[in-house]
Amino acid sequence: MNHSALALQATIYSVLVNSQKMTDLLGGEKIFDDVPNNEKPPYVVFGQSIHNDWSTGSESGMEHSITLNIWSEQNGRKEVLLLADALADALKNLPKNINGHALVNFTHEFTEVDREEESELFIARVNFRAVTEPIS
Repeated sequence: MNHSALALQATIYSVLVNSQKMTDLLGGEKIFDDVPNNEKPPYVVFGQSIHNDWSTGSESGMEHSITLNIWSEQNGRKEVLLLADALADALKNLPKNINGHALVNFTHEFTEVDREEESELFIARVNFRAVTEPIS
């Protein structure tokens, strides 16, 4: 059985690369776990993820906090905010069965926008909370 975090990431990736709106806004299927060398923004990168045991006395479970980082070289926040909205919208209806795990809950918790000082790129950190349980 694969780890629920990997199953969830694979499902999120699949939904995003198959979203025509995301592909149009990004100028291609630019969703990465690690950004390839010489790739120019805009793009989305899987960021920090935190996974906690969410088991009960009778059921196994995992709570996930997942951040997707959207990078833009445009001046201002407009591009990252448009992408953040499209990303959250694309993930509203994730499948409930994710490779041997049931997706019990998936919610958009917050979006944080900032300018990264070193690169001078704008970044939106889009955070989601999910709860998964293994399917018996």
